[in-house]
Amino acid sequence: MDETDHRYPADIQVALRFLDASGVPRREAAPLLHRMLWRLGIALPPPILAGFLTNTLLQGLLFGVFWTVLMWLLLWQGRAPALELLLLAGVAAGAMFGLVMATLMWFLRGARKLPTWQQFRRSL
Repeated sequence: MDETDHRYPADIQVALRFLDASGVPRREAAPLLHRMLWRLGIALPPPILAGFLTNTLLQGLLFGVFWTVLMWLLLWQGRAPALELLLLAGVAAGAMFGLVMATLMWFLRGARKLPTWQQFRRSL
């Protein structure tokens, strides 16, 4: 694709050009959430280059919050269970999703023989 948004932080622009040259599809290199954060000036690494813990926490936290709110709105609004149960379910859902996504990104990075974010930044 070889187009980067000039509102992104400079190191993110360089990373996206590197990923484009490596043949990584843009949907893997720059998901919607990351593009929004980059436009705000938050230089989070692309998920395929990010570390396992970073991907687990970011993906898990966002999914857990979204899932908890959605379940409350759709299922529990009129007859809400105990707050502890609602929060525990959200944490469990977020943790599972975060681990699955981090494992997927780790696998894709290894299959494409890409460096981690720290290795990439050192090579600049």
